[in-house]
Amino acid sequence: MPRDKVTKQMQEENEKKMEQKLKETKDNETKILEQRAAVRQLSRVPGSCPVGKCNEIVFPSNLMMHMLHKHVNAVGTTSSEIYEHKPLIMSFDPSNFDFCVNDCLATLMYGGVKGQIATQPGHSYLSNPNSALINEHHRFDNYLPIMLMVCRTTWYAQLKDKHLETQLASINASKSGIYVFWLVAPKTTRKLYYTLTIYDRYYLNSRSVIRVVRDYTQSQNPSEFLPSEDNYLLLRDSEVKNFMSMSKSASTSYPKLGIPIELIIYEDPKNPPMRHSSQKELHAALKQVQDVYIMDSVPRMRGAKSCANSTKNARAKKPVLKSTSSSTESPISHSSIISD
Repeated sequence: MPRDKVTKQMQEENEKKMEQKLKETKDNETKILEQRAAVRQLSRVPGSCPVGKCNEIVFPSNLMMHMLHKHVNAVGTTSSEIYEHKPLIMSFDPSNFDFCVNDCLATLMYGGVKGQIATQPGHSYLSNPNSALINEHHRFDNYLPIMLMVCRTTWYAQLKDKHLETQLASINASKSGIYVFWLVAPKTTRKLYYTLTIYDRYYLNSRSVIRVVRDYTQSQNPSEFLPSEDNYLLLRDSEVKNFMSMSKSASTSYPKLGIPIELIIYEDPKNPPMRHSSQKELHAALKQVQDVYIMDSVPRMRGAKSCANSTKNARAKKPVLKSTSSSTESPISHSSIISD
């Protein structure tokens, strides 16, 4: 092939590469501008704290501060940093839950891809940065606060007819109990996905779902969102008993911990987690979780009633807007483990 022809061909290839790079640069700039605009359009309207016994109204940018100061050290609550595709293992003790009261099972600080600051939600335009953090909590300025919620209710909460729900719950609530699990966070510019897996004590059986994190400013009453949404995991009382039951001989040396739960968060639905923790990793992790022994069987419901009535009472007692600032700092308790 003549040298001139080869030179011309190489020049054309270089020009194509330059054009492609220029196009990619322009596309990235356009994408960044769109993401910045999306962040500016995020609602800053405050919402009620999703924890049932907390009456505070919290602004989205203050939810991290509120969570760190009010709920991190709550009894039975796991608190941990969590990163994309890094499994977080915790333990669920079903023995002490009031009926129709939202409890926080875990307070989480999501930091994007571990070790990559640019992927933190505040830097990647997934959410607004947090405000009012003090001292060592400043490291969470660009993290996203996430809360794993659980509520004990009945199957009838899935009915759209709330009058019928109330009637059925008053008749047969003790035999229709369920646990509802879901994740909440401030509204984000893009959907945030998670895989939630619940195991039995010996990791022989499991239930797993892929769901989207809910906006905490929406209603967090299962009686209101169960009929129209699917971003939650349900466990019947009978399933909880099965997960808690002894699947090995009574002479086993394993401790009777609660039900193991594995949580994996990721932003790209096309790239879900391909690997769960191994049985060995899960056993090692649970040794570091909660050193609490629980009963073999789930107790009967206390104060069974319809959650539809709880909603009316909650609306009637609208909390007064309070400042969520605090002069004290709550240390983070690492009662969970993130698998590498």
